[in-house]
Amino acid sequence: MKNIFRKIKNKVKVYLNLDNKIKAVERAVVCESDIQKMLLGKILIGQMLSKGPLSNIMESEFKVFSQWEDDGIIQYLINNIDIPSKTFVEFGVEDYTEANTRFLLMNNK
Repeated sequence: MKNIFRKIKNKVKVYLNLDNKIKAVERAVVCESDIQKMLLGKILIGQMLSKGPLSNIMESEFKVFSQWEDDGIIQYLINNIDIPSKTFVEFGVEDYTEANTRFLLMNNK
């Protein structure tokens, strides 16, 4: 009976080690993806700001981490409006992978 429990315990250890390795790879992939998204966002900000004043706020739309194209709108606003208080609030977010303020936080600290 002890041999069976020992075998089960060893299998669980192997499984947990594999699970941890898989999670580490997933984190690395997500991290790399985030870096690429951030670089793309910085390029899009540069393109947007080089256009000068926009005739319509929708011209500033782009998506990095937001569900829609809110990242660009937020960047346009913070680059063109004097904002004395640098505080923001995010509503309705689950795990912050898709959020209106994530690019703002990561890009503008």
